Amino acid sequence: MLPNSLYSIRTTAVLVAWGAFLGAGGSICAADAAAQGNPLARDESAVQAGDGLFHERCAVCHGQRAQGGMASNLVQTRTVRRGSEDALFRLIRTGIPGTEMPPQDDLPDERIWQIVSYLRSMALPGQQPPLPGDVVAGEALFRSAGCASCHIVNGSGGFLGPPLDSIAIQKSSEEIRKDVLQPSASLAHGFETIAVETMDGRMVAGVLKNEDTFLLVVQTPDGQVRTLLRSEVRSAEMSAKSRMPEDFATRLSQRQLTDLLAFLDRQRDPFTPVVRGFAVY
Repeated sequence: MLPNSLYSIRTTAVLVAWGAFLGAGGSICAADAAAQGNPLARDESAVQAGDGLFHERCAVCHGQRAQGGMASNLVQTRTVRRGSEDALFRLIRTGIPGTEMPPQDDLPDERIWQIVSYLRSMALPGQQPPLPGDVVAGEALFRSAGCASCHIVNGSGGFLGPPLDSIAIQKSSEEIRKDVLQPSASLAHGFETIAVETMDGRMVAGVLKNEDTFLLVVQTPDGQVRTLLRSEVRSAEMSAKSRMPEDFATRLSQRQLTDLLAFLDRQRDPFTPVVRGFAVY
C-alpha cells in the first residue's frame, strides 16, 4: 500500500475498494459492452442526450458543466481526459463501491455511452462533434484568403503563425472561432510580433522566435530568420496585435465562416508540443 503521506486515507480506501470490485469480476455485462468501444463517439445527438442525462443524474455533485462541486471536476480529471472510454463506461455503470458515487445499472448501454460521449466532448476538444460545413470549400477559402501564407496545414504553408495541423485537438471549436474573428485577443506563445531598430537605423520586424541575454531571433515576413546581437539593438518593441487580418467577421459571409471553421475542425493530426527555447532554432 502507498504511504498515507501521498494519498488521503479516504482516497486509498476508495481505490482499494474499486480494485477489489474489479478483481472480483465487476459487471461482466458492462465489461463486454465497454470492450466494443464507444459506438457514439463524436455523435452530436449522443452528446446532447448525454448532456441531458448528466444534468439529470450527475450534475448535483459534479456541477452543471462537469467542472466540479461536491464531487470532482470531470473536465480536468485524469479518468476522463486520459483514461480509456471503456474504463469510463465501466466506472459510470458500476459506480465506486463504498463511496457516494452510485451505479447507473438501470441505464441501457446506449445511454451510458451518451454520458461518456458528453464527458469526453467537454474534456477534450478532439472529441467534440464535427462542425457542419463544406470542408472542401473551407480549404479553398483558407488558401485564397491568405491563411496558408502564415500557417502550415497538411505539411505546407508559412511559418509566421502557429501550425494548424492539430488545431482541433488542441482547441475547442469555440476557441478556434474566437481566434479567427478576434486574433489579437490571445496571441499564440512563440508567435508574438516585434519591431526592432538597430543602432545603425535598420528596422527588423517580424515574429520573435527566441531571445536570451545576448541575442534576439526574429523571423521576418519573407521567411528569413534574423539573429541580432543585443549590443546592436537600439530598441525592441513587442506588439499585442496579431499579424492576422482583424476583419474576417465582416469580410466573410456566414456561409464562408461556417465552411472555414469546418475545415479547421478536421485538422486532428497527432502533435508533439515543442517548448520554445534557443535549441529549437
